[in-house]
Order: sequence, then C-alpha cells, then structure tokens
Amino acid sequence: MAHGDTRPGPDAPADAAPASSTDGGSDRTRNPSAQERGRSRPRRSARLPDATDEVIISALAEDARTGITEIAALANVSRATAYNRIKRLTDDGVIRGYSVIADHARMGLGVTALVLISGSQPDWRANREVLSSYPEVEYCWYVVGSADIVLLVRVADTDQLRDLILTRLQSLPGVTATQTLTVIDEVVHRPVVHPLD
Repeated sequence: MAHGDTRPGPDAPADAAPASSTDGGSDRTRNPSAQERGRSRPRRSARLPDATDEVIISALAEDARTGITEIAALANVSRATAYNRIKRLTDDGVIRGYSVIADHARMGLGVTALVLISGSQPDWRANREVLSSYPEVEYCWYVVGSADIVLLVRVADTDQLRDLILTRLQSLPGVTATQTLTVIDEVVHRPVVHPLD
C-alpha cells in the first residue's frame, strides 16, 4: 500500500470501509466511482521492443525450437533475463505464437495467387466467416483502395484456382468483380519485419 493511502489493503475484511474525509468541518464517507478506482491503479502498458528484444524475436522467428541458452547467448543476456523477456513479449502480445514455415510446393500446392475482390460493403461482414472457412486461403485482408478484399491463396493447380474464383468467390453475396495475380516467384519472405531506426 502506498504511503498515505487510506484504502483497505488486500488483507482487510470485505466490509472494511474507506476512511472518511473531512470537508467543511463535517465527516463524510466518500465511495470513489469505478472510473476513479481505475485511474488510481495505472495499468502496465506494453512498451516497444528494444534491440535485445529484437534479437530474441529474430531468433525465435528463424527457428521457434531455439533453446533458451542459445537465445541468451545471441542476445548477450543471462538465461533468466532471456526467459523473462520472452514471457514479457508474450504477455504484451508482441509474440503471438509459434508456427511452422512450410514449403507449399513440396506439399503439392504449386500455385500461389493474390485475389483482389470488389463489391458492396454491407455484405463483407457476412462474408468473413465464409472466406475464413476456405482452406485454400492463407491470408485475408480487408483493404481500402481499388479493391475491398485481398486474399493470398495456395492451390495445387490452375483448375483448383479457377474453381475457387469462378464457382465460389464470384458467387458470394455482393461480389461485383475479382482480379487474380498469379505469383511466379517468391523473392522475399521475412518471418518478422523490424521497425527502421
């Protein structure tokens, strides 16, 4: 409890009342509102990752199985510090999870395409669940610009791509047009992008 704080401590009985304050010679018990109580207890805000955090993030992005001892050595910190930093980055939502980077061509998905979809705005909310259910869709972004939705899709061949676009996507409510960009080479694929200095 902070010095001068008259609120009951965590071990105080449930019926402990806050200390009364004096105003104009009369004693009044003041019960702070929930909003005031929230202001009196500042919440810890997430901070931007520093250089050490970025080393740790890069190591885990390169290989999520990297051991804590190796991460600590790369970041030039102790094992305990590395562990605590990873925990804080996870708690703050900077690290959202760990994943496998698959070679899609070796999985039989030889065609990668960006599909740009245009249409009427009222239908997009209803279409979110439908688009999320398509297993070919790796990413789905709602965007502002010449299109309304951008999909990154991976399929086995052009027949599957044609079926996805002509049979399913163009039949969605509100879709007025689609444009397909077929990827011929993936030049850059960074697992994490760091802010510029």
